[in-house]
Amino acid sequence: MALAPRTRALALALCGWTLFTWITRVPLLVRGDESALGLVPVVVFVLGAVAVGVAVLRRLDGAGTAVVAFAAWTVAYWAVRLALIATNGHEVAFVVVHAVLGLVAGTLAVVAARAARADGAGPAWARRSLA
Repeated sequence: MALAPRTRALALALCGWTLFTWITRVPLLVRGDESALGLVPVVVFVLGAVAVGVAVLRRLDGAGTAVVAFAAWTVAYWAVRLALIATNGHEVAFVVVHAVLGLVAGTLAVVAARAARADGAGPAWARRSLA
């Protein structure tokens, strides 16, 4: 199953946004502004974005499924993270910045996953019509 050019572009946009978002956190970790536990999502997202990006660029057989899985992870993480940030007493500016980061990531993830599924990617149960 080959991904359509639009799907590839959307997947690479998700990967690029993810790398931009998470690599910018590295200086905070290096300065010690965050705990070492803060490194876990950075590593997961950076490695995930690189793996999906390579799969899409090399047109590997499982690239579409990787896009769908990475998109699901992205949406789930940001849904939980934004709820925690919004209810944890942070300044409004902090909440707004993270809401924008999460909403852009979530939107890219949903659009890329839908495009990949339209190309036939993902598990069979997710491709079946409800009609």
